[in-house]
Amino acid sequence: MDPMGGTAGWRLRRYLGDGLAAAVAWYGAVWLRVTVPLPFTSGLLPPERVGLVHPVTLLVLALQLLTLYLVGFYHSPEPRPRVEIASRLLGAATLQGLVLTAYLFFADRTFPRSVLLLYVFFDWLLVLLWRSLAQGRYRPRRRRVALVGCGEAALELATKIARHHWHGLDVVGHFHTPADPPPGEADGGALGECFGGVDEVSDVLHADLFDHLVVVAPTTTWQSRLVDLLAGERRAQTALLLLPGPFESLIGGMRYRWVSDLPLIEVIGAAEWRLHQPVKRLSDVLGAGAALLVTSPLMLLCAVAVRLTSPGPVLYRQIRVGRAQAPFTLLKFRTMKLGAEQGEEVLATPGDPRLTPVGAFLRRTRLDELPQLLNVLAGSMSLVGPRPERPGFVRTYLERVPGYAERFSLRPGLTGLAQVNGEYDSTPENKLRYDLAYQANWSFWLDLSILARTVRTVLGSHGV
Repeated sequence: MDPMGGTAGWRLRRYLGDGLAAAVAWYGAVWLRVTVPLPFTSGLLPPERVGLVHPVTLLVLALQLLTLYLVGFYHSPEPRPRVEIASRLLGAATLQGLVLTAYLFFADRTFPRSVLLLYVFFDWLLVLLWRSLAQGRYRPRRRRVALVGCGEAALELATKIARHHWHGLDVVGHFHTPADPPPGEADGGALGECFGGVDEVSDVLHADLFDHLVVVAPTTTWQSRLVDLLAGERRAQTALLLLPGPFESLIGGMRYRWVSDLPLIEVIGAAEWRLHQPVKRLSDVLGAGAALLVTSPLMLLCAVAVRLTSPGPVLYRQIRVGRAQAPFTLLKFRTMKLGAEQGEEVLATPGDPRLTPVGAFLRRTRLDELPQLLNVLAGSMSLVGPRPERPGFVRTYLERVPGYAERFSLRPGLTGLAQVNGEYDSTPENKLRYDLAYQANWSFWLDLSILARTVRTVLGSHGV
């Protein structure tokens, strides 16, 4: 079980329940056709035809778990309105029916179509009942959390924990550190009781007042300032290494270099990204080219919809900041009314009146981003990387967010780690955490994972 959120057991129960629902729906559809005469069918299904369904059962189970993953049912135990659950499940069940139909067609196998239709309906109904029941009974094990730190970052974390209660965490108190502002009442009680300074952690631990300690590192430090100073100025052969203390030595997943018997943590590699770039660029070209071929009919439909529903050009061109802080022209399907973005740069918000009806749908489903595949082929973007921002926002964030300049060492991405893990309106500070984590842990498999989760995000229609 996940020690912080307790979601591992939650997922396992969902997998088993969803798989059982698929099996019951599949064989229930067969049983009904064999035993009950139905309208619009030509008699009962002969019992010998039942043998046709057995070889497809494993495919049905795999499709059940895959489609529910893609529509976001294994992402979080966050409770959802029943109408939303029903609509997403209907989409997942319909997608399963279409894939099964395509498989049977291309495999040149005869199969009773009525069984497929009944399966889609039964699967939707059973999973809807099971998910509604399971959501009402979900009671995560509560874990008491004490924060080490009481600055702005600690307050943001405490507020999110309180808002997202389904993670099973409760902030019961905090310890102040020398880097924190003087203790006060400005947090409104979100940080809980002040247990004192870090020197008193062991005493409070013996009193059994909390289960987990969460260290909230201050964002404005000389280390963050150093990252800003090195960004864009560091030569390819220049690495950033850290001689760790006991605390840093306990952090897992670090890469070490040794000087005699001293371990140095490699914070920023020297020429590693210079070696990664050709591989990443090749995968970008191949992936973007294949995606353009697959999505070209969909892009044509989007272009026609934009053209017919609002005056103005189909494509919207906007200046964004890319690698090494160089500007480039980003392409999108136009989602706003003509002339809506003249003047000051403003972030889009839910229910933005500047959006056209079609534009709101394209924005919600991320279909407006598809023309950026051309940016990827042109080399100004990558399939995966930090999302590109507009020049005005970049200037603001460079002044306000420590370490922000380092994200420009990579090509901006069509999607990124922040987009599949964070919320649409997440703060630039939090998005930077994901961007730097992606940079430090890049692999080809991480890119594939992010692209797969992007499909789930798109099908889930999150955002504005």
